[in-house]
Amino acid sequence: MMNWKVVVITPENPFDGETEQIKRVIGCGVFRLHLRHPKADEQTLRGIIEGLTAEERKKIVLHDCYNLVDEYNLGGAHLNGRHPELAEICTSRSCHSLEEVATSKNLQYCFLSPIFDSISKVGYASNFTPEVLMQAKADGIINENVIALGGITVDKLDLVREYGFGGVAILGSAWKDGVAQIEIIKQMMM
Repeated sequence: MMNWKVVVITPENPFDGETEQIKRVIGCGVFRLHLRHPKADEQTLRGIIEGLTAEERKKIVLHDCYNLVDEYNLGGAHLNGRHPELAEICTSRSCHSLEEVATSKNLQYCFLSPIFDSISKVGYASNFTPEVLMQAKADGIINENVIALGGITVDKLDLVREYGFGGVAILGSAWKDGVAQIEIIKQMMM
C-alpha cells in the first residue's frame, strides 16, 4: 500500500496558542502542515514559525510570504489564487478541476477540491461525481500525488482511497475553537 499523506491546513485566522497547536499536529506525524493565513502580515507568520524547532519547520508549507521559506528552511510554498505564479520554491498548488491537476505534474503534490461538500466553507459543494473521480483514477490523473480536499471526514476515507488519492487535506474537521482535534487527525493517518 502506498504511503498515505495527511495534510492539515490551519484555520484562516491566526489564534492564541497556535504555535503549540501546530506542534501537536506535527507531532502526530502529518505529511505537511499548511500555514494559511491570507490576511496575516509577515510578522504574525514569523511569530508562529519562530516557536517551532528546525525539524518542525520542515513540515510547514506557506500560502503567503514566500520569502520566509528559505529564511526558515520550511517545507515549501503553496500556489493559490492569491499567488498563482510558479515560484521555484513551490511544492504544491490548489486545483479545482482535473485539467489543473493534469498540468501540475511538476509539483510534489496538489490538492483537488472540493471532493465532498466543504465543512469550513458553507455552500461550497462538491465538484465531482463518483464516476468522474473513478475515471480520473483510471486515466492516471488522480494518483499518489493528488490530495483530496473538501468535506474530508473519517467516514469518507475508504471512498477517498477507492478514488485513488494519495492522501487527504483537512481543515474544517481538524480544528475547533483554535484547538487541534488530535484524535481525528490520528484516525485520518491510519
